Amino acid sequence: MQPIQLFTRATLLAITIYVLVHPTGLAIAQVDRAGLDGTITDSSGKVVPDVHVVAEMPDIGLRRETVSSPTGSYDIPELPVGTYTITLDHPGFKTLTFVDVKQVIGRTRTLDATLQVAGGEEHVEVSASSEQMDSSTDALGGRIEKVQADKLPINGRNWATLTGLVPGAVDTGGSNQRSIRFAGRGRDDDNFTYDGIDATNIVNQPQQPYVRLSIPLDTIEEFRIDSMLSTAEGGATGGPQLAVTSPSGTNQWHGNAFEFLRNNFFDAQQPVPVTTTPQPPFHLNQFGGSLGGPIVRDKTFFFLAYEGYRQRWGFPLSGYVPSSAFRAAVLADSPELGPIVNGYPLGQAPTSDPDVDQFVSEGTQVVNENSAMIRLDQRFSEKTTAFVRFNFDRAVNTQPLASSGNYLEDLQQLTSAPVNGAIELFHAFNPNLVNEFKFGYNRGTANTYDLNHTGSLYAVSVSGFTTLNNNRISTGVGNSFSWIENLTWIKSRHTLKAGVEIRRIQLNQGNTESGTITYASTTAFDTNGVSSATLNGTLPVNGLRKTQFYGYIQDEFKWTPNFNLNLGVRYSFFNIFHEVLGRANPFDFATCGPQGFCGVGASFGQPNYGDIDPRVAFAWAPEKNEKTLIRGGFGLYHEDGQLDDQNLPISNEVYAYSLSNKTIPNLSYPITPFLSDTTGIVSPRNDDRRRKDTYVEQWGLSVQHALPADFVGTLSYVGSHGVYLLTLSEVNVVDAATGVRPYPDFGQVSWRGNKDTSSYQGFSAAVKRSFSRGFLFSANYMWSHEIDDGSNGSGDGDSLVPQNVACPPCERANGVWDARHVLNANAIYELPFGPGRPYLNQPGILSSIARDWELTSVALARTGFPVNVLVNRSSASVPDGNSTDQRPDLVPGISVTPPGGKSIGEWINPAAFAVPAPGTFGNAPRNIARGPGVWQIDLGVAKSIPLGERAHLEFRSEFFNIFNHPQFGLPQATFGVPGFGSITQTVNTTTPVSPIGSGTPREIQFALRFAF
Repeated sequence: MQPIQLFTRATLLAITIYVLVHPTGLAIAQVDRAGLDGTITDSSGKVVPDVHVVAEMPDIGLRRETVSSPTGSYDIPELPVGTYTITLDHPGFKTLTFVDVKQVIGRTRTLDATLQVAGGEEHVEVSASSEQMDSSTDALGGRIEKVQADKLPINGRNWATLTGLVPGAVDTGGSNQRSIRFAGRGRDDDNFTYDGIDATNIVNQPQQPYVRLSIPLDTIEEFRIDSMLSTAEGGATGGPQLAVTSPSGTNQWHGNAFEFLRNNFFDAQQPVPVTTTPQPPFHLNQFGGSLGGPIVRDKTFFFLAYEGYRQRWGFPLSGYVPSSAFRAAVLADSPELGPIVNGYPLGQAPTSDPDVDQFVSEGTQVVNENSAMIRLDQRFSEKTTAFVRFNFDRAVNTQPLASSGNYLEDLQQLTSAPVNGAIELFHAFNPNLVNEFKFGYNRGTANTYDLNHTGSLYAVSVSGFTTLNNNRISTGVGNSFSWIENLTWIKSRHTLKAGVEIRRIQLNQGNTESGTITYASTTAFDTNGVSSATLNGTLPVNGLRKTQFYGYIQDEFKWTPNFNLNLGVRYSFFNIFHEVLGRANPFDFATCGPQGFCGVGASFGQPNYGDIDPRVAFAWAPEKNEKTLIRGGFGLYHEDGQLDDQNLPISNEVYAYSLSNKTIPNLSYPITPFLSDTTGIVSPRNDDRRRKDTYVEQWGLSVQHALPADFVGTLSYVGSHGVYLLTLSEVNVVDAATGVRPYPDFGQVSWRGNKDTSSYQGFSAAVKRSFSRGFLFSANYMWSHEIDDGSNGSGDGDSLVPQNVACPPCERANGVWDARHVLNANAIYELPFGPGRPYLNQPGILSSIARDWELTSVALARTGFPVNVLVNRSSASVPDGNSTDQRPDLVPGISVTPPGGKSIGEWINPAAFAVPAPGTFGNAPRNIARGPGVWQIDLGVAKSIPLGERAHLEFRSEFFNIFNHPQFGLPQATFGVPGFGSITQTVNTTTPVSPIGSGTPREIQFALRFAF
């Protein structure tokens, strides 16, 4: 760490001195625009100063201009993403015009020019490969073009699916924000922005898995994913930076209307579990449209879009319920149980027990989502522009609610309503000084409603019957308000950027009370003899608040015409939460002593003020034609992690009640009268009040080369080291030597802090051709290896409690999402037939039939993820009493691979493991096995029918997993339970399960789209 600290201090000192001498303004995360620079020479190679350079976007009448410096260099910063015409004019030289120059999101494009002596004008078409050459950063990642969002086959039309196509991405199954991870980082490291505004789910970074239209495809101009090595300007976390920019209206009216349709008639059966039951009915409709155009030509524009999602999926219901005779007996003997008895549906078939019938029926998963967006753009003058954008989405997923693997008629409803808005005012003071102000609002919600038929807050468990669920409601709402100020100053060979963002975060969370009533037998239920009952009290909606500050300074320095440096430093103050009414009660043995509780209203901890992150990158073009770039970089990246991991103190407000017929012999339903004589207790959760902010060190080296036919190839090596990662553990465990706990007044307490570490090494080979002349191709291969102590920095299944909490290093192993080999590819190809094409281009029937066909495809493949083999153990059999995440012993000389090889029925050899002896820990290492790899190919076929000069009708068929290759999930990994080592599920199991995204059996979709 010492060299890193020295580098940090030296960088900070140098930049501070520079800023004091050359004061600039402040800016933050200018990731939704583009820059243009270059060097102008004459035919002899001498630089040409005072060249008039004009960048024009004809679609909206935008015009920006500058003059080349004495060194022949020019720079036009902060251009809106789009297609430009670049004109260079100087007396005594031909006017040079570059046409169709695409300015892409988040990058500065270098466009060098050579002026010829003599008059007249010269037009040059810029190659598609040049827009991909990145001479300003060493970021690993890629750009998704609008044509990819419009044309590639995407199961569910979720824009997040496309993020899995860039180098460093791996899709664990489902193709949503919660299933795709990047370059060894957890999903809590993701940073989503939309037009430069925070677009996370706030409570945690990814949107809920059933939310697919928070950013509809029609509302995306293009987006970029930097998996690693982002600059100081854009790198707000140690994970991927996912920056989306929205489209605007133009001088020309344009729009579309579409309908996508799927149903089970065209879908293949799930490969597991093997069953002869008929395929459940499935119907999916996605429909919508967009419209954009001028309100006042060259001045005022609008763009609006809507998309709807309607899904109905049959859900088989099965369980065990009271027989008709037993219902009548219970109602006669214990009429107070009427609400519970009537909560059971009627059975259809008797069982061997006369009190129990089997219930079989059909339920339905119903998913409705509606998303809308509007954007207004205003050009006040050549120097001043503004826009306002607002997105609203609401998704509701209602489906049967399981109980111990069975389903009756209870339901669970999940709702989420993301909202995102932005206001921007942009002003160019002069060609070398531009300013941007933004205000942004972002809202994420996640509410859960468990809906039973008893109307009771208690779940009811009767031995022999399927458990009835409770009526619990959980609320989670997050809001963020962002104030952003941007300034960019060009001084000679320097493009200086600096900035600040102030972000206010609100987190409101709570839930209703809920409990469980247990009857030991049907006889006890008949007489209303409750054996036990539990109740968890209400968590009133708590208001957590904090204000964060971010800033950076960056210099894009063109040291020579073919060598660029990107030097910067970023500062982050993440702050800590406080509860607005002071109700939270932090718990921490380390800082609050043996009593554990720190007191109602006590501070959640101490904020960290020293999160200073230097970043440096270079790009060198050894050849004069700049067809080859050698790039390298290093950076530090602090991050806040998941906000939902910072709220433990509010859970310490909740009292829990436990009742038993052993102490209350007449315990019966209703339970409320017995609560008055029962003392509630709080089961504390220990949050480390001295936790450090997570940071990641990243480094990389890459070579990029412009290949023939507009292809660009990139070879990259990247590495990272994660420090102070989210850590889950247990404290106050039993001292094995004395047999007692350090704090006898408490039992075992769950603990959360930041202590783990990780390492990552990766090699990437990528090739891409941007869409031009009817063809796009992109493919990348990644070899990587991620190792950690049980956490890659995220919660929600990415972190585990150590088997031996006293030995965290004993958990060091391959990370849970360590896929050693990953391959992603996609392509768009317009067939070369019809007018303006090489073949069948003469008028006629054959030309009409063959014209305007298009093939599209997406392919993915990866090797398997690690499997952590566990064993169920009692607290008494473990040295410290902690039975969480315990592992078995390995049997010497026996392979983990079954003797006959791996199969779906037996992927892991049970004979290789044994239950550890009492008083010992298992010796099997974490993540000892690996699950199956997966591959999938999707194919799209489209035919476009012209309707006049500007309109067309497109019919599209899309085949997801066209070869119906089984996408098997991980095997059951708890040793000693039935089915251990077998595979009973596919990879697409993100809750709530839905036949959408990657990992499904073959599915076929049809679409009709009108566009003009």
